[in-house]
Amino acid sequence: MALGSRRLSVERYERMAEAGLLPVRGIELIDGCVVEMSPKGVRHAHAANVLTEMLVDQRRGRYVVNADSLSLRLSPRDEPDPDLALVRATRTYAREQATVADVALIIEVADSSLGFDLGTKRRKYAAAGIPEYWVIDLQSDSAHLFWEPENDGYRERRLAAGGDTIAPREYPDVAVPLARVFGAPAP
Repeated sequence: MALGSRRLSVERYERMAEAGLLPVRGIELIDGCVVEMSPKGVRHAHAANVLTEMLVDQRRGRYVVNADSLSLRLSPRDEPDPDLALVRATRTYAREQATVADVALIIEVADSSLGFDLGTKRRKYAAAGIPEYWVIDLQSDSAHLFWEPENDGYRERRLAAGGDTIAPREYPDVAVPLARVFGAPAP
């Protein structure tokens, strides 16, 4: 749901946020519109927490895991707030924001936002050149995996079942057993 009807630039959006004119959480800028994000339920929190834990445990200094803390400028009117991002550890991000060029993988955890994440966000991430995009589908306990970005989407796509183990293409040794993400106990 868009808040207001005036299209904003990322710069104006960020100034409004810094001035306290926007909520601290639960919004993102898409097509110049401030969009309310869907509330995060118990399953969403569990999936995001398990993914974060698994990815952090396996990073070995190669990447930084941004969990719900990276607003990523994709274009002059797009700054989504992905659930997770793997950002290459090529520099320290203490004084400057990670850019699209720093990102190896974006992950969205989706329940009620599934259509938005597979549609609008997928197209936005692809157009910006994000090399890999995952949508963790809580409705069907599966994962939609996308690679090879193009202007209107991704050339390659795979649907992984809830019992599969997946890995980022850039870090193929990083194992993500989806059963754990969807609530199965750890082995």
